[in-house]
Amino acid sequence: MVVDQSEINALLSAADDLVGEAAEEAASPTETAPEQASPTSDQTEQPAKPPSPELARILHIRVPVIVRLAERRMTISGVRRLSCGGIIEFNKSIDQPLDLLIRNRLVGRGTAVKVGENFGLRILEIEAKEQRIRSMGR
Repeated sequence: MVVDQSEINALLSAADDLVGEAAEEAASPTETAPEQASPTSDQTEQPAKPPSPELARILHIRVPVIVRLAERRMTISGVRRLSCGGIIEFNKSIDQPLDLLIRNRLVGRGTAVKVGENFGLRILEIEAKEQRIRSMGR
């Protein structure tokens, strides 16, 4: 099944609407005062609406998430001279944030952190949700 960007946008918008409705319902005041409210079997909390099958499929698609340290252009002869133990110098300070890319498109920046024995990225800035969604398209 091929899904174009407009279908992805529509489905993700529908998901946002469902989340927004659930948040509004949780935040809205009840008609009875808190001291008068007593839980009964009739006042059970309704579970959130499950996403449509199409939306569920889209939300489970895996996309490449890349943290770019730096980049540099080299001549082919320079690449041929690379060997184990060699060092490639980049024009980026160690203090500058790292780039977060989704499908090779910049969506945010952050700093490297250690998570147990692994590396992670603490996000310092991130594009708006709409821009991140567009990054996943063509």
